[in-house]
Amino acid sequence: MAPTTVLLADLPRMLEDMVSSVLKAHPDIRVVRGEARDRDLISAAAASGAHVVVVTRRDPANLDAVDPRLAQAASLSIIALAPDGASACLHTLRSESARIEDVSAEQILGALSAARPIGRA
Repeated sequence: MAPTTVLLADLPRMLEDMVSSVLKAHPDIRVVRGEARDRDLISAAAASGAHVVVVTRRDPANLDAVDPRLAQAASLSIIALAPDGASACLHTLRSESARIEDVSAEQILGALSAARPIGRA
């Protein structure tokens, strides 16, 4: 399996260095540093091929503070049809929040494992 790519965006330098050093110690995690201030997080994640984006926000539970489009998309469902109409796929975008009570390396690594979408290389 390909490594999980983690984009570190908009973190204070000291926190970015700490998180990066913890993640780089794991061979199944690839760390990408970037700035999303100039563009939205969705575009930055897509450009970097990230599976997970790590950011800092005053209220980490507020999805709208991360990127307003994420909060809007959370209630969206998409049905994709093949051009000949012979097949289709339902995609649901869900907003699922899980508070990380103990902000430790083990908890962050566990959250990264849970965050990677199944089937995404």
